Amino acid sequence: MKAGDIARRVSFVTPETLAGEIAVRFKNDAGVTTFPVVRAGKPVGLITRDRLNSMRKAGGLWERKPVAHFMNAAPIVICEDMALADVSQVIAPMSRESLFEGIVTVDAAGDYAGMAGAFELFRTAITVAEERNRDLSSLAARLAAETQKANDASRAKSEFLATMSHEIRTPLNGVLGMAQALGMDALSTDQRDKLNVILNSGETLTALLNDILDLSKIEAGKMEISAVDSNLKASLDRAVGLFEPIAREKGITLSVVREGGGPDWLSFDRVRVHQCVTNLISNAVKFTQSGRVDVRWSVAAAPKNTPHRVRVSVTDTGIGMNEQALTRLFNAFTQADGSTTRRFGGTGLGLAITRKLARLMSGDVHVSSAVGQGSTFTLTFEAPAAARQLRPAPPEAEAGHMAEPQRPVRILLVDDNATNRQVAKLFLARLQCEIVEAENGVEALERLHAQHFDVVLLDVHMPVMDGCEAIRRIRASDQPWRTLPVIALTADAMEGDRERFVAMGMTDYLAKPIDRRVLLNKIHEATARGAEPAAVEPPKTANAQDFDLSDILSAIETSAA
Repeated sequence: MKAGDIARRVSFVTPETLAGEIAVRFKNDAGVTTFPVVRAGKPVGLITRDRLNSMRKAGGLWERKPVAHFMNAAPIVICEDMALADVSQVIAPMSRESLFEGIVTVDAAGDYAGMAGAFELFRTAITVAEERNRDLSSLAARLAAETQKANDASRAKSEFLATMSHEIRTPLNGVLGMAQALGMDALSTDQRDKLNVILNSGETLTALLNDILDLSKIEAGKMEISAVDSNLKASLDRAVGLFEPIAREKGITLSVVREGGGPDWLSFDRVRVHQCVTNLISNAVKFTQSGRVDVRWSVAAAPKNTPHRVRVSVTDTGIGMNEQALTRLFNAFTQADGSTTRRFGGTGLGLAITRKLARLMSGDVHVSSAVGQGSTFTLTFEAPAAARQLRPAPPEAEAGHMAEPQRPVRILLVDDNATNRQVAKLFLARLQCEIVEAENGVEALERLHAQHFDVVLLDVHMPVMDGCEAIRRIRASDQPWRTLPVIALTADAMEGDRERFVAMGMTDYLAKPIDRRVLLNKIHEATARGAEPAAVEPPKTANAQDFDLSDILSAIETSAA
């Protein structure tokens, strides 16, 4: 509300109007206490009943004197567009006399517009402020209620996703675990082909689950980029290598070329970069029936103490896309058209996640394409130079092999699910070890009291006593086994789960479905360093690129040979 909404258009007088005329006007209009004095449209003063009465008491020829001789020549004047909240600031320092005389309002040109009582303006301003405060309080209450509803919905969504992830990973661990164990046996060509189908189907299901979880974390703002010093060339070569078998099978030439100079060693999130690059290569190979897929990458020179700009482009000679398809390409659950999904499969999540991850790394993903002429996807991200260059891991570590110990490794396997225990035992069958089983935390503590072990493989969700309480009691014990290495084997693979379990006292963490090679390495690392907790890193098991089912067969065949 503004001052002009309160002001009234009171008739005015001129400076030359005689006091006698003004006295008559006051007499004829008992409701008027003040007349504005206006010359050429501009307010120049005020005349009130009190001032007129004072002149009358003075006697003489007061009736014949013009109002200019006894008016208030310094009236309070405000613009009619002034907000009432601002008017209050004008009223506050006014004298008592001015308060009773009132305030003159003018338009934007400074011409007289009306009169308003100061008390009336002030009272209205207070009323408006109180109403606004009530409205704001009501709005705040509604916003608080809506925020609570949104938080409840977000929490319910997170709980649902966590439950869904856990419930799917548990049987998936049995399916893929048994498939990996089966691959260690001598199989005929036909049998191994059937095993390939199982593993590839498991890869698809795992990738879908991980994509949904990743998208949920990104949209909730919970996805964090964790940069470590890594060899970018090695990471890209590994990503390309994953698709060489399928490219060779389709008769596609797959190449990786470096353009320009720049360092190989940079500080970047190799898990997320690997995820982005493999998403782009996977699409290129999927949608290319013949020809080639070329991966080109470069590291732009950067001034000191500024990050390098990394550029990775993936060009294919595939089916390509039209302009309409390009406009919706990076939307979640969207592909070029319905026939694309039916013909090639997929959920349409990969590119949406890739762009969101690239932007989290201060980069982006762009595409150029033409129908029938292929596509080029370009990933960019920022990466500072690495502080140090690490020596590459020995080949046996990468292949998932661990050196045979001098004596059998005694392992306490704790899991209430018999299938999970069977999978773990099959994974460890060729290792020189002795395995003792327990179905819950209580049984695990009993076994620890009765026997000596080198490492504990501990499930988290179990009846009677879960893994969280079990690790708490193990670490709080005064027995020698309180420092025993404990590896959490769990279907919990949400953001923060790894950090949570390590904080509880777990030595390391491995999410289901379990990769045999990774399990063997975890056991080797844990027994080598004792019970010291693993360095906290982003949970890698929640992403398809970390659970590389695409190259499991070669590892299985190697171990089976």
